[in-house]
Amino acid sequence: MKTNKPKHYYELKDVSNELFKLREKGLTRGKEIGFDFDKCGMSIKKGCTTYIAGAPASGKSEWWLEILVNLSCIYGDKHIIFTPETGEVHEVFAELCHKYVNKPYFGKDDVKMTEADKSQAEYFIGEHFVVIDPKDDTMTLDQYYEMVDQVEEELGWKFNTTTIDPFNEVKHDFSGRQDLYVEELLGKCRRNARKTGRHNCLITHVRDQPIIEKDGKRFCPIPTPREFAGGQAWFRKGEQMIIVWRPPYGVTRDNGQGTYEANEAIIRIAKEKPKGASKKGDYTFFYNKEMNAYYCKDWDGVDIYADRTKLKERCGIQEEMSFDKEETTEAFNKGTTFNRDEDSIPF
Repeated sequence: MKTNKPKHYYELKDVSNELFKLREKGLTRGKEIGFDFDKCGMSIKKGCTTYIAGAPASGKSEWWLEILVNLSCIYGDKHIIFTPETGEVHEVFAELCHKYVNKPYFGKDDVKMTEADKSQAEYFIGEHFVVIDPKDDTMTLDQYYEMVDQVEEELGWKFNTTTIDPFNEVKHDFSGRQDLYVEELLGKCRRNARKTGRHNCLITHVRDQPIIEKDGKRFCPIPTPREFAGGQAWFRKGEQMIIVWRPPYGVTRDNGQGTYEANEAIIRIAKEKPKGASKKGDYTFFYNKEMNAYYCKDWDGVDIYADRTKLKERCGIQEEMSFDKEETTEAFNKGTTFNRDEDSIPF
């Protein structure tokens, strides 16, 4: 007698089509993030997870939010984010608009985005982002994903990604062994991604690290995946694991080739799952604070920003506003007033 219950085991014949595709095409990466894969080592694959860690103010939130904006530009992806440390809801949307236009939402008139830029940025971000803010109420991981489902139903949207930043803002119960508890939650995150076809991201901190000294400066070294806050349960359960590290300015690089720059960031792909979606290694980026954007360098030392040119082809939306990087930087050097704690801004 046949039932409608979901199948929990498979024979090879059940996946013959998938095997044929794998045989013909090989392993496939996820969606590109705007930077060449060889320069960033990561992609965003449907039904998978990304865990990001770093010290406070290392730029991990800035890195991920830029990726989300790029995905919206290139593919039209929609995102739902819970990021209370970024600020109030309106400040989160202003941050996203800044990343979209590469000019600040507010500030001096000769620096901030124009009214035309503002209108286009608000329209674009409003069409692709939703911010969750439960106010003073705390929520568990299960309640968060239930809320995501509810928002999808109410708005008629299908979210491509979900984000919790930081993970310690979720309500936790460490009544038992912490490692088993963390593994249980991360398992829920992975299963939810598989079930919904979303890409779920959790951003967290690293635990206290020993301070080392080099070239007369004291600093914390780049964390290892076992140093995620909560222990190496993250390493055991993680798929794509990313560490963002701000190296100390003026200290000699580990490869001996010059010294670290003031705005330098190391993006370490610490774990690569599923196969082909990412590539382990350290990738050097730099952060343009004025533009609120990351860039890498080519072999000739030329700055390379994220490529969003597929916006017009894939989304049918007007091509992004052009900007003169030198003009933008020069305008910012004249001085801009920000209404947020300088220590909370990476770099």
